[in-house]
Amino acid sequence: MWPFKKTNPPPKDTEVKPVSTVICIPGNWNSRDEFILTLVSATNGEYIAAGNILLQAKNNWHCTVEFCERDKRMRKSFEVAGAVSWVTDYFLEEVENHQYVIYISGNGGDLDSAERMAFAAGAMLKTGGIGVKIETAGKAFTKGQWLDYLDNFDQPKLYKMFVVDSIMNEYGTVYSCGMHNIGYKDTIISGIEFQQAVALISLFGFYQIVDKAVIKHLQKFQPDLQSPKFLIRDESDQPNKDYDLFDNPFGMWRLTRM
Repeated sequence: MWPFKKTNPPPKDTEVKPVSTVICIPGNWNSRDEFILTLVSATNGEYIAAGNILLQAKNNWHCTVEFCERDKRMRKSFEVAGAVSWVTDYFLEEVENHQYVIYISGNGGDLDSAERMAFAAGAMLKTGGIGVKIETAGKAFTKGQWLDYLDNFDQPKLYKMFVVDSIMNEYGTVYSCGMHNIGYKDTIISGIEFQQAVALISLFGFYQIVDKAVIKHLQKFQPDLQSPKFLIRDESDQPNKDYDLFDNPFGMWRLTRM
């Protein structure tokens, strides 16, 4: 049950600092020049790279692109970030054998910006990329997983692509990370069983995108008539407040069972 007024887009209570979304794509390019040429041919000219700029000309949109040397830490990074998306050992071996790494970074903080970044990452995969890791969420995907999300795309898929909703600390508190990529507050819950907390965070986050709900401090949330109610409060002490890539300038909601 969603007793919230709808609006589009979701309002922001205060001005927040700019959000940058950062995506990592390891791959098997032989050189930067090969990447630049393959990008044009693989995307039929939709994307071009010049210097440190990745340009999508038809939408007059661009982001930053960095072409970097092989990183021996990449497999472990993808192993940790891919735990929630069930990446395979075979995929991790591919990541370990990468030759170069591309990082794309651009403006985030709303659904449209996240969508552009998602498709730009897809373009990198078509040139020889192996997989995708959202540096600003800590979540990784195989090439097939990411391209599947882009097939028959709609914006609610961005939640699954840019948000982790199953992080648990040593005290059993469960919270999300990455909602800033799509322009929303993260969510934190204490005192309920892990799987129930994950399901509730996922429902609360996902349907903010679908229903465009206006959520305010001290409102109540009830998933359905058979479920308990939760009090919604602003959480001032974000778990990721000291980590630039994960810190959410929009804030965080705490759900407390009533």
